[in-house]
Amino acid sequence: MAFPKILLIRLSSLGDIVLTTPAIRAVRANFPNAHIAMLVAKQSADVLRENPNLDEIITFDRLAKDKDTGEMWRIVRLLRERKFTLAIDLQRKFRTEMLMYLSGAPERVGKGWLCTTRVLEQGNKHVTAHYFDLLHAVGISAEDPKLELFLAESERRDTVQRLKTAGVVDTRLKVGLFPGAGWKLREWMPERFAAIGDRLVQHFDANVLIFGGQKESELVHTVANLMQRRVIPFAGNLQIRQLAACIEQCDLFVTNDTGPMHIATAVGTPTISLFGPGNHIRFQPLGALHETIRHAVPCSPCKQFTDKCKDNICMKGIGVDEVWDSISRVLGETA
Repeated sequence: MAFPKILLIRLSSLGDIVLTTPAIRAVRANFPNAHIAMLVAKQSADVLRENPNLDEIITFDRLAKDKDTGEMWRIVRLLRERKFTLAIDLQRKFRTEMLMYLSGAPERVGKGWLCTTRVLEQGNKHVTAHYFDLLHAVGISAEDPKLELFLAESERRDTVQRLKTAGVVDTRLKVGLFPGAGWKLREWMPERFAAIGDRLVQHFDANVLIFGGQKESELVHTVANLMQRRVIPFAGNLQIRQLAACIEQCDLFVTNDTGPMHIATAVGTPTISLFGPGNHIRFQPLGALHETIRHAVPCSPCKQFTDKCKDNICMKGIGVDEVWDSISRVLGETA
């Protein structure tokens, strides 16, 4: 059966949107002539710009003062005007299920009772596999979990100039560090990131670039000030796509479990990812380019986001030498 107008829904954060790109690609491969739209949070929509597998990006403002009334009904009216014939709820929450139902799409795939095809999550596996389960339930083939983020050549040229202006020496290795995370307990200790940065300069003569979002400026500068050697901080002054283009220029990205980790994966930069309270099976980068470091403790992964943990033993258990061994191996192979 052909579905000429297809709606995909995922409202939540930056990394979650990047993780939907294999499903988007699979839907396009199965329906090359369909009109495919994606409903996403306005705050994360830029990661899908330039994606050739989408015809339309519809944005929901999750920060709107009237998001539960005015913004909700604005989106409903827009969706109904599009007359979608198939909708797939990749988020599987009540709000997204309700939006899917109110869109008027006759075929609706998701978890709840308002769906015409219900798919419950089976087992602890990578989130891309859970997305594929939704597609498989309506006969859409999907196998390749590779993430994607599409950058324009103009964005790449601007980034090369940005890095040059900041003092990055193009002939040296470029290693990005991301000490922040959306959740404080996911953050590795600043002094340990600083120790890694110093070793990178000492042993590889590397450009060390420390990245952070608008709320992480203080953390970025804390790490930079703890370092004894030259470092180039980028804190809060990059938009999402500018950050992605900078990460693409890096030879390696050392990061906590957070959205930019998925961006690095999507632009093809090797990663070393530090996991603590998060579910590494569900969210770790996949493929030979990527390494995950974690320590199994009884309380990990955490059952919910909380700041009540007093010890943070899952992150404290990751030592500098352990991370350095991974970095040396990866950069040694690159060299």
